[in-house]
Amino acid sequence: KKKNLFPVKKKRRGSHNRGNYICRAQQEDCDLLTSVSSAIRERYGSVETKRVIESLNFLAADEEYYRDHANFGIQRASSYISGLEARPFHDTDSPDFLWMKKLEKDYEVILGELQGAVTNTDIEKQGNYIWAPAAREEAIAYGPDWRTLVLQDRCVWDVTNSSLFPRTTELVKRFKVPSVEVFFARQSPQTGIEPHSDNTNFILTSHLGLDVPEGECWMRVGNEQHFWKNGSGVIADTSFIHSTKNLSEKTDRYVLIIRFWHPGLSKTERNALTFLFDAIEDPTKEGIINANRLADERENQPKLKATSSTSQTKKKKKKKGFGILKKGM
Repeated sequence: KKKNLFPVKKKRRGSHNRGNYICRAQQEDCDLLTSVSSAIRERYGSVETKRVIESLNFLAADEEYYRDHANFGIQRASSYISGLEARPFHDTDSPDFLWMKKLEKDYEVILGELQGAVTNTDIEKQGNYIWAPAAREEAIAYGPDWRTLVLQDRCVWDVTNSSLFPRTTELVKRFKVPSVEVFFARQSPQTGIEPHSDNTNFILTSHLGLDVPEGECWMRVGNEQHFWKNGSGVIADTSFIHSTKNLSEKTDRYVLIIRFWHPGLSKTERNALTFLFDAIEDPTKEGIINANRLADERENQPKLKATSSTSQTKKKKKKKGFGILKKGM
């Protein structure tokens, strides 16, 4: 599981102000940020992407949205889009989450593939970063026993890992889950995740219980607590302070985690954010051309004409990323 879209070095609490924050960044980062923002507006329109650009500027200024909701608890996010419904847990019976009900019906299919992976002694050789620990910046909250097996990251499917779980991958795609990340998560007995925020309010988090010691493991989000059940899904807003615990003395807890676009985002905003994932990785002219090419492929639009810049992209010695921003989420 990962954190905020583009973690920053430090944050200042505050409300989501709508001023122009670009000028507060270092000048070099300011120029790159302006290039990415312009590319988003040019491709998707200024009106349609207003909230996305505001969110990027908000983050670049080291701002943090902080609110102590009267009934729900504390919400914190540096990757923040205004106007989205905020609550610790969302109703899985909502028409927005019909795909979760479909996954619940086929949970035994997913469980079967998971069990095959758990008993496969060669799977670490066959896949990429199988049962990997939390990233360094997350290790304090997640602890040394948190493990994940990633199928999709930042909207891109891992071809190798997803081929090890073909039926799970097929179900997620067939049910049109608006996924950004898909991964299995294992939590060892007598361990937990410390209270923290994932720092992003426009991506929600779903858990499908696969092999859990029922009654002995829970997730607390804001002021609400949920106990996992096998074959049952839950949807949480993990920009609220949240924590987990597996109280079992002997049994690991396995769930399928899907992080997905908040239903309050428009299709254009989702496309713009996916474009941003690619552009933020390499915000140079060549990188933005590549981001447009990838967007063309996703959105089935005419491809950009090849230029000398695109042919030289692979020859660059090093990508020019933002100094204050980095690939995260």
